[in-house]
Amino acid sequence: MNAQAGSKQPPSKNAERGLRSRILIIDAAAELIREKGVQATSISDITKLSGASAGSIYHHFASKEAIVVEVTHQVIRYPLGALAAYRDNPTGPAELFTFATQALQANPELGDLLVQLGAGATTDGELGRHLRDEFTPLAEAVQEDLHNWALVNDLPPEMVQGRGQILFGLLLGFVAQRRLVGSFDADAYLRQSLQLLNVEHDPSPKP
Repeated sequence: MNAQAGSKQPPSKNAERGLRSRILIIDAAAELIREKGVQATSISDITKLSGASAGSIYHHFASKEAIVVEVTHQVIRYPLGALAAYRDNPTGPAELFTFATQALQANPELGDLLVQLGAGATTDGELGRHLRDEFTPLAEAVQEDLHNWALVNDLPPEMVQGRGQILFGLLLGFVAQRRLVGSFDADAYLRQSLQLLNVEHDPSPKP
């Protein structure tokens, strides 16, 4: 054997095929959930769209619910990574909202998928609980970013307390109404949301 002991071996062909199969399953499930919703998506649908056999699907995932949770995990991973990148230079609520809505406008399919996953998270049972568990770290990361931003700018943390929840709600409202309301005025919504989130012009009374 020419490879030195302890050297990293390239993945085998079987491992590469397995990884490709897993990605195809996740991508197919994401597309189906975006179009049909969590409850209406079935293993049969995923099998047909991904081209993977039922045996291959169950090799990677124990159930449809496990696939849905993994789709959610992959979707949430990107904004979590973006927030981590701002850890040393935290962003205020209005700027954070602007970055997020610009990303959603550039990729409307992501917003549609978030709406469907959010609807799935409201259901009772184990799946709803797992989906809520996936969304929770994102909400916590947003509030942590705002808390750090307040400290960096010598603002009392109370000024941003709960504002992450407002920001989260405004983002969900943006993607949901853009999908559901034909007369939705996105520009007006964004303008009013920024005014609401602007801490420097917060109209609430100060103690």
